[in-house]
Amino acid sequence: MLPLGALLLGLGLWAGCAADAETRVGETVVARVGEGVITLDDVAEAYAEVVVRAGAPGGAGALNEVVEGLVSRQLLIEEARADGIEQTAEYRAARDLAETKALVDLYTATTLGDELAVTDADLRETFAQMNTTYDARHLYARDHATAEALRVRLLAGETFEALARETFADSALAASGGHLGAFGHDEMDPSFEAVAFRLPIGEVSEPVRTATGYSVIRVDARTTNPLLTEDAFATKIDQVRRYVRKRKRNDARFRLSRTVRDDLAPRFDEAAFDRLVAFATGVAPGLDAEALAQWRRTPLVRFDSDALAADAWTVGDVEDRAATMTERQRAAVQDGASLRAFIEGLLVREELTARARGAGLDRDPRLARIVSDQMAEWTFEVAKRRLRLADDIPADSLRATIAAHPDLYRMPERVRAREILVRTRADADGLLARLLAGESFDALARAHSLRLGAATAGGDLGPVTRAQLGRMAEAVFAAAPGTVVGPTEVEGRYALIERGETLPSRPMTVAEAEPFAREALDIPFAQRRLVAAVARLRERFSIRVDRDALAPLLDAVSAARS
Repeated sequence: MLPLGALLLGLGLWAGCAADAETRVGETVVARVGEGVITLDDVAEAYAEVVVRAGAPGGAGALNEVVEGLVSRQLLIEEARADGIEQTAEYRAARDLAETKALVDLYTATTLGDELAVTDADLRETFAQMNTTYDARHLYARDHATAEALRVRLLAGETFEALARETFADSALAASGGHLGAFGHDEMDPSFEAVAFRLPIGEVSEPVRTATGYSVIRVDARTTNPLLTEDAFATKIDQVRRYVRKRKRNDARFRLSRTVRDDLAPRFDEAAFDRLVAFATGVAPGLDAEALAQWRRTPLVRFDSDALAADAWTVGDVEDRAATMTERQRAAVQDGASLRAFIEGLLVREELTARARGAGLDRDPRLARIVSDQMAEWTFEVAKRRLRLADDIPADSLRATIAAHPDLYRMPERVRAREILVRTRADADGLLARLLAGESFDALARAHSLRLGAATAGGDLGPVTRAQLGRMAEAVFAAAPGTVVGPTEVEGRYALIERGETLPSRPMTVAEAEPFAREALDIPFAQRRLVAAVARLRERFSIRVDRDALAPLLDAVSAARS
C-alpha cells in the first residue's frame, strides 16, 4: 500500500495551496513552499478527503502525512511556475476555462444557496451511507422514456437477465443481468447511491437520472455496519461535513444546468445537425476552403435567452466554442446523441457565464481565489504528466515482466469483423436486405456507417475480441464466416456485423505485450520518479512548515478520536 503522502499526490484532489501569500491574508498559514503557501484550511480539506473518500486511517500521524503530501505537491507546482508555465498559451487557455468554471460555481452558490446548507440529518444519513454496502442490479438507458419503458417491462414480469442482453454493450453486464456485485460508498454515481440507500429490498426503482443517462435499479441486499455509534459519528463529523458540502455543490450545479437547458429550449436545424454528425463521424468528405467558410455560416441551433447577445449559433460558433473545451470532453463525442448533448452543454456554460457576469460576479473578490486554486490543480496535473513522460520504463524491466507472467500476456481468441452502424432499425433492416441481395458490405459501410473512419476503412474493424464486441460477442463468434449478424441495438444505434475468419488464442509477441506490461509498471515507476523529483526539488525551493499552526486541527482530530 502507498504511503499516505503518495496517495495524496496520486489522487490530485485538492485545488488549494498554490496562491501567492498576499491572496491568503487572514488565513492561518501552515507551510510556505517557494512563493506558495499551504493554509490550515487546505490541510483540513485534504485530510477530510483522504480519511473519508480514500478510506485512510485518521489521526495525528495521518494529518502529518497530509501536510508532507501537500508540500510535495506544492514543490511540483513551484517548479512548473519557475520554469515559465504561466507564460504558455496552454496555461492561458486553461485559465480562461478556469475563470468560466469559477463564474458558474459562484452563480450556482448565489442562486442555490439555500440548497447548499448542510443539516444534521444530511450528516447522519451520509455517515450511514459511508458505512453501507449494496448488492444491486440495474438497466441503463440514454433517456427517461426508454428507462421508463424498461421499468414497465420489469413490472410486467420480464427479468433483468433478459432485458440486460438488450440494454448493455458491456458484455459482463449483459451476461450478468445488470448485476453490479457488491459496492460501497462513492463507487457509483451519487444519485444512484442515494436511491440504492433508500429503495426497499427487491423493489424496482423509478428511472434515476445519473451523469451519463438513466438507470432502473433493484437492490437485492443492503448491509449497514451495525456497530455505528455516536462516538464513531463524532470522530468523522468534520470530514463528513466537508464531503457533504462538496457533494451538494456538485448536485446543485447539475440541477441548475438541467434547468438552464430547459430555459434555453435549444432547437436544432436537423439537416445541418445531421451533416455535422456526418463530418464528426468521418462519413462526409472534407470541404475546400470556400465550401468550409460557407458551411461555418450555416445556422445550427436556436435558443431563448435574455442573457446572451444572440439567439442562435452557426456551425462556426459551435466549432469555435468547442475548441475551448478539454480534450477529454471533445473525445466524448461519438455520435449524434453525444454531439447534441455536447452542444447543449456549451450553450448552458455560456448562458450561466453570461448570467454570472450580469449579476456582477466577475467583480466578486472570491473569483481570483477560486481561479488561482483551480490553476494550481491544473499546474499540478501538468507537472505530474510531464514527470511521467520524462523517463521511460527500461526495456529490460518490460521484458522481465512479460517473461515472468506468460499467462497474462496472451492474445485472446479473435475474429475478423466488419461493421455498419446506423441510426435506426429501419435503416439497418434496409441495409441488411441489400446485403442479402448481394451488395458489397465494403461499399455500403463506406456510404452509410456512422462509425468514425468507416468511410475510409469500409467498416473493417480488424481482429476483435469478445470483450470488444460486448453483447454481440456470442452471436458473432457462433456465426459461420461470411455471415452477417444483426441488426443489434447498441446504445441507441443499430449495428450489422460481418463475421470473418477466426484467429485462435496465442502468446503475445514482445511488441504486442509491451503496452500491457508498461501499464502494469507505470504506477510503481511513476512513484519512484515522483519521490526522486520531490527530493531534488527540496534542494531548489525553500520549505518552512509551522507545526504549531496545526494545533487547532490536531486538537479537533484528537478530541474526535478520544
